[in-house]
Amino acid sequence: MKIMIIIAIILLVLVGIVAFLNMDMATFNLYFTSLELPLWLLFVGFLLIGMLIAALFAMSKGARNRQVIKNKNEELKNAETSRDDAVNRVKKESEAQLELQKKEAEIQSLNTRLAGLENNQTAQQNETVTTTQQVDPISDTSTAKEIHVEEYHIDDTTTPKK
Repeated sequence: MKIMIIIAIILLVLVGIVAFLNMDMATFNLYFTSLELPLWLLFVGFLLIGMLIAALFAMSKGARNRQVIKNKNEELKNAETSRDDAVNRVKKESEAQLELQKKEAEIQSLNTRLAGLENNQTAQQNETVTTTQQVDPISDTSTAKEIHVEEYHIDDTTTPKK
């Protein structure tokens, strides 16, 4: 900004010098009339007209630039929105995956527990003592006698337990 002020001051000084050196009268012909003006006034007038045209071009370019910036900001906002949506979708998928893994671990634990309970039940069935009736051949009377059954625990090894 300071550079622009310095350039403007230099240009004003140059215009002042040119105006001071050109105090003569000049004829300015228009299509339908002609004017007698000092030459420095013609220089200043054309300088102002040139500055006005440059300002109009600058404003036009500035308006285009503002429109481009506005469009880019909208694109950026849309990109951020789609990125946030994608992040949320991935978060939900990962949470669902973690929940699924927890459920699978729970199922595995329950299956292991069920297998242990089934093994215990089988072992208890093998431990039951059965009684049978035996007939005494001499007296021909029925007496109940207990038969000793060896216990087997079915865990990791199948060794008889006495």
